[in-house]
Formats: sequence, structure tokens, C-alpha cells
Amino acid sequence: MRKLIKYLYLILFILVFLFTSCRHKDPIVAEVYHATLYQSQVAAQIPDGYSEADSIALAKLLINEWIREQVILHEAEKELSVKEKNFEKELADYKNSLMINAFYNHIAQDSSIFEISDDELQAFLHKYESRYTVNREIIKINYVKTSKHSKIINPLKELLFDDERRQSEKNLIENLCADSIEYFLEDNTWLYLDDIQNEFPIEIKNKESILSQNKFIETEDNDYHYLIVFLDYKSQRTLNETEDEISAARMMLTQQKKQAYINQKIEELYEKAFNSGKIALPNGR
Repeated sequence: MRKLIKYLYLILFILVFLFTSCRHKDPIVAEVYHATLYQSQVAAQIPDGYSEADSIALAKLLINEWIREQVILHEAEKELSVKEKNFEKELADYKNSLMINAFYNHIAQDSSIFEISDDELQAFLHKYESRYTVNREIIKINYVKTSKHSKIINPLKELLFDDERRQSEKNLIENLCADSIEYFLEDNTWLYLDDIQNEFPIEIKNKESILSQNKFIETEDNDYHYLIVFLDYKSQRTLNETEDEISAARMMLTQQKKQAYINQKIEELYEKAFNSGKIALPNGR
């Protein structure tokens, strides 16, 4: 009997040793209440090709974000009622939104389809020639448009809203932006201010104080989250901005062609489903 007990203790010791050794190979980088973050979990979020300095910087951002998130989750778990913690509908909507965006990216992954030829660009410029001869307020900005639930929002905000880091860590910002829905990080391109106001859910009342009072803007609408940095502003466009405006026009046409392509594919799918009887409308189409 004693031999059996010794044998069982030996097995238990070996199991504990193996378990501890396995965990030791994956060091703990942070603990918050009963939650644990391991090095492998952080490493999995750092894209390949990062330099050592960029990897360390991103790892610090990810760890700090995880710690804050766990603190909030701990308090939320205690304070919220069972009803308040029921997110089945929101999770289903979020999953559907991710699926739709992933599908859009899938069908539009061939970027060559959306290239703008010189003839197309010239036709556009000729049609809207007055836009390039009439003085309008112009602005230089950096912006990121991403989903409201994106985990890159806080890391990007720390970088974008810091003038020094925005310049010195440009590559890190661009790598983080790879998972965003849309971004613009050109420092030397002038854009029309009224176009920006129409594109984003912002209202600039005192335009002369944009750079001094409203340089950094974080906002969102029903679908997206926006991080915006105003870099420069001019009340009038001069001739030396024309080349930048043409580049902006090409980019805008590319986005329009991409959106038109996606809309066409969606309409084709709808027609296919309707004609094959997969859509039932009791009162007709």
C-alpha cells in the first residue's frame, strides 16, 4: 500500500513539474484579478516583419490596453445585472457586420480593377474644372476610420495624437492601420475642408482656430469610429496645391469605383436570390 501511495505521489509530482514547465515556457506578462495574460498571446498580435523596437512598442501598448480592459470587465461583471450583461443580439449584429466587411474585402481584393487611368482622371478634372479654379478652404489631415469595436483604436490614438510619435513612428502607425477600414496618412496632401466635413461626423464652427483648439478629434457615428488629426489649414487654395488636389481626386475616384463595384456585386446577388425563389415577399417585390 505504501509503495502504491509513493507511486501515486511520484506521478503527481511529475504531472505538476510538466505543467509548471510548460507554463514557464510561456511567461506571464500581466495579471489582473483572476485574469492572466501570457507572452504568446501578445506575440500573436504583433505582425511579422516588425523591428525589435516596433515590436516592443506595440507590445507595451497591447499589454496596457489589456490591463485597462480587464479592470473594466471586472467591475462590469460585479455591477451589471444579468439582463444588462445579455449581449446576444449585439454579438450577432457585430458578427454579421464583420462577415459583411470581410466579404466586401474578399470580392474587392483585386486592386487592379479600381485603378484610374489618366483619361478617366482628365475627364473628371475637365467636368469639374471649376472646382480647381475657384478658391476654397483647404486642409491637411491624418485620419483613421475603423469599426467601433476595433482593438487598434487606443494604440493608434496614442500614436496619432502625439505629434512627435506620429512622425517618428510612421511605419508602426501604417502597420496598425492595415486592419482599419480606411485611413489617410499623407502629411503633404491638401484636401477640401467642406469635403472633410461631409465625409466625417464633425462640425467645425471656428475654422480659424482648427489647429490651436481642435487639432485632435475622436468621434464616431452609428457604424464607425474616427481618429482625426488636423495638420494645416488655409482659407484659400493657391496654384501650388493643384498637384496635391489631383492626387486626392485620383484617390477619391478609386474609392468611388471600388464602392460601385461592390454595389454592383450586391445587386447581382440580390437578383440571383430573388429570381431563384430564395426571397419570399408576401406582397410582391
